[in-house]
Amino acid sequence: MHMPAKKNIHPMPHSQSSLRYATLADVQAYLVGGDLLFREGLKGLFSGSPVRVCGEAASVAEAVSEGSSVTPDVVILLDAPRACAAELRRVWPEVRCVVLARQASADALRSAIRLGVDGYLLTDMSPAALVQSISLIRTGENVFPARLTAEMLESPRSQEMVSCHAANLTPREIDILHGLLNGYSNKVIANKLGTTDATVKAQLRHLLRKIGAENRTQAALWARAQGLAADDRADG
Repeated sequence: MHMPAKKNIHPMPHSQSSLRYATLADVQAYLVGGDLLFREGLKGLFSGSPVRVCGEAASVAEAVSEGSSVTPDVVILLDAPRACAAELRRVWPEVRCVVLARQASADALRSAIRLGVDGYLLTDMSPAALVQSISLIRTGENVFPARLTAEMLESPRSQEMVSCHAANLTPREIDILHGLLNGYSNKVIANKLGTTDATVKAQLRHLLRKIGAENRTQAALWARAQGLAADDRADG
């Protein structure tokens, strides 16, 4: 299968000191977890960039309690707190969730993906690369450390997931996978395929069971490993 060079699941960008912030759209970000000094440092780092901090909380519970007062595009979870992104999406259904951690492992990445995050970034990256990564995640793409993603996909647990051939996917299921790789929500996939949000949701649940994935992010990573790539297949 031909694989285009560009995919919508990205490794973390390398440092780009010449990055022009003017080319990036504004991102409303909400900080959760970490300590006060860490959060204040991030706010200073984002000053002058397209990432605007619209709120902060010491815990997910605190963020959820005041959720109606702000509408972030991205929630940045500091130091990988043990909280499910689903809790945040009950308040902000369309929000993108990204972990910013000081260190990571393939197991930590797997756990974060299982909890529903859309990106996993490390604090050893440059400010410019951090802003670019958050901007990519805001647009619907997934950003994970390339080395850890490879380790995770090569682990025995990931290999328990079936192959593309063994899954015997239908054309509609392949279209849905392409939609996931494009970062589309169920609603957008439904519009492009000429069906309903509820139908896509049901088809996605069936697809996850078939390939052995726990959520849409795992399914997108699996699709990438199988050679599928983001394109306009979901345009029907």
